[in-house]
Amino acid sequence: MNKKFISLFLVIGLLLIFCTGCTSQVKQRNLVINQLSKITKMEQKFQKAGVKIQKLEINELEYYEKIYLYKINEVNKRQESAKQAINLLNERKDGVNEESKLIHDIDIKIEELQTINIETKDEQFRNEVNNFIKIWRERTNLYDKLNSKYKQAIETDLSIYKLLSQKKVDLKNVKGKTKNTNKIYKDVIKYNDQLNLYTQKLNNLQKDIYEKYGK
Repeated sequence: MNKKFISLFLVIGLLLIFCTGCTSQVKQRNLVINQLSKITKMEQKFQKAGVKIQKLEINELEYYEKIYLYKINEVNKRQESAKQAINLLNERKDGVNEESKLIHDIDIKIEELQTINIETKDEQFRNEVNNFIKIWRERTNLYDKLNSKYKQAIETDLSIYKLLSQKKVDLKNVKGKTKNTNKIYKDVIKYNDQLNLYTQKLNNLQKDIYEKYGK
């Protein structure tokens, strides 16, 4: 066989192998990016759930403040406001459960992302995605702490509303429970601020991945 032909054949063969490898890497990268896109859509639902909870908090606070504006003899009005506050609190509790479900549903997609990313040959790309996964898990752990503390605050709020629903209010007891709930909410705010920082970090990491490797 002609030596030139053999050399040409080998070059073409190597090019085919190289191109196949490139195609495989592009396909793998697209799998990872598509999984990230799914996570982004689910994250948006999680964020919307948080906004809904905040709106309920504001409405509930309005009724809570009304309770203290009523005169001693306006028992019915006070009890009605306390009842409305409890209804909103129960909605808030349902919202928190839904929010928790959403973030842990995303955990499943994160596990899938990790499995997909194991096959990624591009080391830099793989490491950046793994870092995203690491930060995500840290945020979820922090969210669980926030969620636990927030539920504790909700139960304390409920006990206050029940006291304020009574015809004769034990103000000393209410004051003690209010002091306790304020202490709990300080921890809630602390965890929430940390969570927001993690969320921003995740958004930046995801943005960098999209910009470098395409969406």
